[in-house]
Order: sequence, then C-alpha cells, then structure tokens
Amino acid sequence: MNIFVTGGTGFIGSYVVKELLSHGHALTLLARNANKVPGFTGHERIRFVTGTMGDSDAIAEGLEGQDACVHVALSWLDGTAIENAVNETLPSIRLFQAAAEAGVGKIVYTSSIASFGSAPNDDRGYIKPSSYYGATKAATEAYLMAIAQQYRLQANIVRPGYTFGNPCVEGGPLYPDLKLVRMVRSAMANEPMSFVKHDGTQFIWAGDLAKVYAELLHSDELNRGYYTAVSTEFRTWAEIAQMAVDLMGSGSRIVLEDKGRPDPGAMPIDVSQIKQTFGFAFKADAYMKEHLRYLGTLDK
Repeated sequence: MNIFVTGGTGFIGSYVVKELLSHGHALTLLARNANKVPGFTGHERIRFVTGTMGDSDAIAEGLEGQDACVHVALSWLDGTAIENAVNETLPSIRLFQAAAEAGVGKIVYTSSIASFGSAPNDDRGYIKPSSYYGATKAATEAYLMAIAQQYRLQANIVRPGYTFGNPCVEGGPLYPDLKLVRMVRSAMANEPMSFVKHDGTQFIWAGDLAKVYAELLHSDELNRGYYTAVSTEFRTWAEIAQMAVDLMGSGSRIVLEDKGRPDPGAMPIDVSQIKQTFGFAFKADAYMKEHLRYLGTLDK
C-alpha cells in the first residue's frame, strides 16, 4: 500500500512510520526537514516531500498516487479558539479534502482523548471538549466524517491518550513529559516528591498505539469508527514516581496531597472498541519502567 503520512518525523509519527514499514508499505512523508530522522533518511520505501501543513502544493504532490493518508501532524497547540480553528482545524480539513479529490481511499486521523473532555461512558464518538485543543480535535473529527461520507471513502479516528516512549529509530525524536523528567531527577537526588492523591491517567506506549493505525489501514471493512487508544491500567503519578524510586534505588519519600479527588477506579477511560475490534488490551507498566530508566541516563 502507498501511504501518505503527515507528522512522520515527529514522536508518535515515527512509531507509526516504523510500524507501517514493518508491514512492507511504501510511505511518503510530509516534513519540513527530510534529514530530521537519520534512521528514515535514504530508506528504500520512504519518500520525502518537503513542506508544511500549510503548503498545498507539497500536500498535492505527496497525495498523488496514494492509497491511504495518515494524519499525525499537529500544527497548533495553544492560543484562542479562533487561532486553533485557523491553524489546526482548517489545515486538516484542507488535507482531507485534497486527499478525497486525489482519490485516496482511506484516511486515519490522529485526534485525542481531549475531544471528549473527560472519561466517556462508552467509546462510540461521544464528545464534550473542555479545552480549545479538544475542541479543534472534535471539530476536525466531524469534518473528516462529513468529507468521507461525501466522497464515499473509508475514514477512521484514533484518539490517543498520554503517549510515551523512547526514540524508536536512529535520531528519532523524544518528547518526554517534564513531570516524568523531574520525578526521575528527584529520585536520583533522593529528594521528596509530592503528588495529588488519585491524580493520574491511562498511559499508552507509542509502539502499542502505532498498532492501531496499522490495523485500521489493513481493514477494508472498518469505517467511521472512533478508537480510544490507552492502556487498560489506570496509574497515578504517585505510582509512576514510586516506579522511578524503585528503579533508581532511591530513598525519596512520596507525599500525597488529598484535594478531594475521587478514586477513578480501575479503568475510567473506555477502551472497548480496540478490545472488541482488534483484541487489544494494552498494558503500559513494563514500557513505562523502560522509559524511566532511559530518562535516568540522559543526565549522566
């Protein structure tokens, strides 16, 4: 399959590219800098088109002759409601429209759990964003579904949660959460750490997330689906910090602040769609420990 990928040299995108290459696909990557990830440069099944999400000519060139489009790139993350709509939603709509007009048969869009704002009762498309970022993701989802219906193409949406991981290829990007970096440094320095009781989420390793994209692209039947991609395990930040303490052999003391947060239970974010559709029930603890170990080597 020939697949056009936006954001392929970014953190999540690099994992998606690596996964798709493992299945033998030929990829065209839209990138500002074709040399950003040395592990992809010169690959026999990777072609680069230089440009940004605002470059209509580059996108048209990249979409020519493609069977599918995977949109991972994030153009905008902050600002006003209007700025988010203009700088993030609109370029995505233009991409989907261009893909449809170019005859691309499949589109997979990277949304976010922010599109539904809080843990949903079911994983069927419910949205109630509480931030402009969530709103732009939700709006882009809606436009993709409408364009897909008008052009009779296959479209599916992946909603990742908190995604983490080490670089997956030579020169691959690393965007670690500063909270994780700080807790590793504190553990190495035997410093006390304080966290809010019950504050946490369902993490997902980027390698597991990438598998969802591959499965959607390989199916000719799945269409107009919303796939929340997180692990089945809820972990608090305090539990992650304890992992760091144990891994580093640290004497750090962890203090919990009770701010009235309710116990979220075992799995507040519904992941029934990826379980029922693909049989996926991701667990993140082992990968999180590997990531914390890696972060511990960065300051040495």
